[in-house]
Amino acid sequence: MKLKPITFFALAMIVISSIWIFYQRNTVIRLAAPMPKQVQTTPTVKITPGRALKQNEKFVPQIGLYVTIPEGMTFRQDKENDRFINFYIESGPENALTYQLYCLYQADNEMTEQGLDRAKKEMDKDTIKQATVGDYVGFEGHIVGQKNRYQILVIKDGKPLSFSTWPLTEENIAITKKILSTIRFK
Repeated sequence: MKLKPITFFALAMIVISSIWIFYQRNTVIRLAAPMPKQVQTTPTVKITPGRALKQNEKFVPQIGLYVTIPEGMTFRQDKENDRFINFYIESGPENALTYQLYCLYQADNEMTEQGLDRAKKEMDKDTIKQATVGDYVGFEGHIVGQKNRYQILVIKDGKPLSFSTWPLTEENIAITKKILSTIRFK
């Protein structure tokens, strides 16, 4: 049986039309599928110091803290996140620091006066004294144990703000007190 050219052409048109309809139907189904919800982003508000910084002064915007860095020391801050904000003031070679002040603001942790009392339990009772950083009152003392250090702990906006000094020497404690006397809050 011989196929006439017109029959061959008609058969080809039917096959091509079927393929075209099949792909069009899949496209319509994909377009009709619900769009995934887009995440609403809010622009990040950059907090600025609000005044010109003095020489060697740094501003930590998340805490609203101004601090003056002593000559010859370095300031570094870890990448910010929602849980905590921290920074370091250091002296000496990176692999053998002679001084380190570590500040930690725990943004995800509420603290009350009772929390301050619990934190005192890690300290040598003979070294605990009242301390003030800016307008915030807390306490200071020596933390004893595996990681000896001098620490000041205050509550800022209901959250713990601590300043720890290592290595624990009288000279380093004096440096820390001098640095902390320069701290101001926005």
